[in-house]
Parts: sequence; structure tokens; C-alpha cells
Amino acid sequence: MSTSSSFSLDGKVALITGSSGRHGIGYAIAESLAKRGCSLVLTGSRQPEKVEDVKTELKSKWNVPVDYIAADISDMKNVDKVYTDVKKIHAQGADILVNNAATSLHISPIESIPLDIWEKTLHMNLTVPFRLIQLHLPDMKAKGWARIVNISSLTSLKGFPEVAPSTSSKQGLNGLTKVVALESLGSGVTCNSVCPSMVGTQGTRAWFRSMVEEHGDFDREKEKQALAPYNPSGEYVDPEQVGELVAFLCSPAADQMTGTLLPIDAGLCAK
Repeated sequence: MSTSSSFSLDGKVALITGSSGRHGIGYAIAESLAKRGCSLVLTGSRQPEKVEDVKTELKSKWNVPVDYIAADISDMKNVDKVYTDVKKIHAQGADILVNNAATSLHISPIESIPLDIWEKTLHMNLTVPFRLIQLHLPDMKAKGWARIVNISSLTSLKGFPEVAPSTSSKQGLNGLTKVVALESLGSGVTCNSVCPSMVGTQGTRAWFRSMVEEHGDFDREKEKQALAPYNPSGEYVDPEQVGELVAFLCSPAADQMTGTLLPIDAGLCAK
């Protein structure tokens, strides 16, 4: 049997939501799958011309087909369109579905959370993944091999104050992961959740820098102290590490891993 570092995904097709940017988790996941030979279908709300550089880089670096579907999946009819558009590109549909798209973190006490923020967060973090899974699952079961990976969050495993929309929606996503796993037993389809703590994307690094600078000049020690409640190691989780964990879940070594909630958290769950 191939090891998780040497396996091939040649002939497989991955649909990755929230993957139109160059510096986010979605790109890192796309690259980890592409380096194993997987064809890619990226999705996001950016206009196609603004994603050409991402497509070109992935194609030239890994010599795999890369397509992009522009879709604002805050509108449910566009969620269904993503499914049909994937089938237009790859008639057999996606073999790997990575539900990565999510809303930005809203930080506020429960008493002051606007209802529209609550509903938008549940829609993007839970309803959209549910619908995409619902659409793709029959095709996946018919093929006898597929991987569904939901990008959850450490807020789904530990309680944090003032992030009720994220915590509630991501815990719901974990519950969905378990149900899909159980309903897919014996079909060759697995479903797992990856639960990162603070990932060192450009946006997250800028946010922490602004937090540190509110209390004086920025330096690395102050940044580590600010990170510690979320990442006890004082280090960010690299997007590439999330990408490689997703790739591992698509490997033969993970054939019997399903319904799992996998933290990648710099030691937070150990506390």
C-alpha cells in the first residue's frame, strides 16, 4: 500500500470552495491535492479574470487541469449551479469535495449579535456544505470512492466567548460530518472535519498585528503572547499544514478514517 506521502490522485477531481485567492487555506489545499496529480475545480466570488494568476500558477507548477467557477454561494441557487457546472467540466463529477468557504469571524457578545450576521454565518458555514454534500453524495457513492472534507474550526471543539455564530455553525458542521460518515459506511466515501486554530494567512497575521499594535510597538514576543490563548505554541498553523492534512485524508492510509474531527491547533486541545 502507498504511504500518505507518495500516493497518487491521478484521475481524481477535487472541488474546493473558497479557493479563489492566492494566500488562503483554499489555495494551500488546492496545491496539496494538485501535487498528487488531482484535477482542480476552484470556486469563489471573485471575477474569473482575477483568478487567472492562481489557475496559471497551479497548472504550470503541477501540470494538472485547473478550472474556476465564479459563484456567490450566499445565494442558494448558485450552490446548485456549482454542482451542475462541475458536471459540465467533468462528466463524472467531483471525487473530492472540500467545504472550505466560510464567513469571516464575527466577535461580539450574544446580546449584540445582529440576526442577519447569525443567519449569514449559519448559511455559509453549515447550510452551504450540507447542500453541496447532498448534491454530490449520490454520484460519489455510485463511483465507490470519494472524500468529503469539511474545514471546521477549533471553535467547534472548545468554547470561546463572543463567537457564538462561528461556534454554533462549526459544531453543526461537525455533526453533519458524523452523520454523512455513518450514512456512507461501506460505500467507499469518507467524510471528516479538519479543525484548525489560528492559521497564518495574510488576513489573520494582519489582524493579530493590529491587536498587538493597539498596546504599543509590534514585536514577535508580543505577537506570541497574543496568539497563546488560541495557539499555545505561540506559532501560527501554516496554511500548507492544513493542506497536507486534507491530502492525507484522501490517501490510502486514511481509508478507515471517517466521521473524525481532527484538530490542528498548536496544542490548544491538550490544555
